Amino acid sequence: MADQVTSQILENGIGRLAMKFTSLSDGTGESNVRKVDAQSATIGSFLQGQQFVPGTSLVASRVTFDVRGMLLRLLWQAAPNVELLDLVGFGDFFLRDERGGFGVQNPLAPGATGSVLFTTVGATAGASYSVVLGFIKGLQVPQGLGYFELNSRTGRIALNSGGGDMLLNSSS
Repeated sequence: MADQVTSQILENGIGRLAMKFTSLSDGTGESNVRKVDAQSATIGSFLQGQQFVPGTSLVASRVTFDVRGMLLRLLWQAAPNVELLDLVGFGDFFLRDERGGFGVQNPLAPGATGSVLFTTVGATAGASYSVVLGFIKGLQVPQGLGYFELNSRTGRIALNSGGGDMLLNSSS
């Protein structure tokens, strides 16, 4: 038998992403399972008829969790992977960087993809988790179109195209 897991996209707007994950363990646990694929068109955004994926520009902004009977380790995918959060118990937190900015950005370690992996530690039969992760999408734009900038203090995303900036509504 295997752990019973679910993944669900709750919100997928041009500037924000929210996903929910659940697991009921039979004791086998999970190891480096990709839960958020930052390279996937599924969580990408369309702008002016083109699709963009967040990649390493994905910023973790909020976590709501209930983890019972184990520790849940969230990692940024890289070579080697980089720890994002360890969760145990329950809570609801808006994430900030070390300077007080909005969200926790990918550390851009070698081999970074922007994707988020889950690993359970000490899972026993009946252990469970329910996690909702919120992200801000900093979108990667093809060369020549300009670049997106994320204001980590406000959570707003702007496109700098060389001919003036265009602010994107990050609440959708």
